[in-house]
Amino acid sequence: MSAHTKEHLTKNATYKVVIEAPGKVKKLTFVAAKHMQKLEAFLEKYGESDSVSWEELAKDDIAKYGKAGIVLRGARYREGISQKELAKRTGISQENISKMENGKRTIGEKVAKKLAKALHIDFELLMEYT
Repeated sequence: MSAHTKEHLTKNATYKVVIEAPGKVKKLTFVAAKHMQKLEAFLEKYGESDSVSWEELAKDDIAKYGKAGIVLRGARYREGISQKELAKRTGISQENISKMENGKRTIGEKVAKKLAKALHIDFELLMEYT
């Protein structure tokens, strides 16, 4: 992108971005102009690689929250529900769900099964990482 183009971008400008992964259908998304620099830096670092593991991409978060917390948070996000809603569905307190997501409480098998059922995932995904 030329400096001339950058000067003319409005605050609300967006870019069309096509995401293509091996074996996946192409996905069209839009990226706000204010985020393009971060996207370009990411692509510069990882764009030439055949594959990058999610663990590599999330290594800072894994160090902070643990893999189980990341998996739990991601599954909850995918379902589009809050910690409070997950607590209602599972009978596990919102406080304990928060602690699990933040790596301050481990997830045992019984709890993993309750969470997995509510989040439509295999409970072993939570067990594997605890």
